[in-house]
Amino acid sequence: MQIVRSSVQSLKRKFWMAVALTALSLLLMRFLTNGLAGSVIVEFEMAKTTEKAKALMESWGSDGLSRFIRGIYVDFIFIGCYVAALFFGCRYMGHLSGHSIFKNAGYIFSYLALIAGICDILENICMLFTINKQVVAWVVHFAYDMAFVKFSLIFIVLLFMIICLFFWGIDKLGKKR
Repeated sequence: MQIVRSSVQSLKRKFWMAVALTALSLLLMRFLTNGLAGSVIVEFEMAKTTEKAKALMESWGSDGLSRFIRGIYVDFIFIGCYVAALFFGCRYMGHLSGHSIFKNAGYIFSYLALIAGICDILENICMLFTINKQVVAWVVHFAYDMAFVKFSLIFIVLLFMIICLFFWGIDKLGKKR
C-alpha cells in the first residue's frame, strides 16, 4: 500500500511539474515569436494544399516568416513538455479515479500522448522543410495528416483524463454521505 501511495505521489509531482513546464514553454514561445498567435501556426499545420501553404507564407512577410520559424523551433520544447504532462496526467488521473480499470487504462492512454508527440515532431519537420526548402504537395499533406492525428489523440487523452476526474469526484461525493 505504501509503495502504491508513493508511486501515485511521484506521478502527481511529475504531472504538475510537466504542467508548469508546459505553461512556461508557452510563455517562452509568445516571447520569442513577439506574440505570434497560435492560430497562425495551426492554420499552417492544417493547410493541406500547396496553394494554401504558399498563400499563408506570402501573407506573413519576412518578419512574420522569421517569427514563425522561431515558433516552430520553440514548439519542439513545448512538445516535450505537453507530452510529459499528458503522459503523467493519464497515469496519475487513472490512479486518482480509484478504479483499477482506469488505472490500467491510464498506462495505455499515456502512450497515445507519446504518439501525439511523435506526430507533432514529424509535422514540425514537414513545416520546416516547406518553409526552408520547397513547397511539395505530399509534404504539406503529410503535415496536415500528422496534425489531424495529433489533435485527435490529444482530444482522446484529455477526454480520458476528464472521465477519470469525473469518477474521482463521484467517489469523493459518495464518501461524504
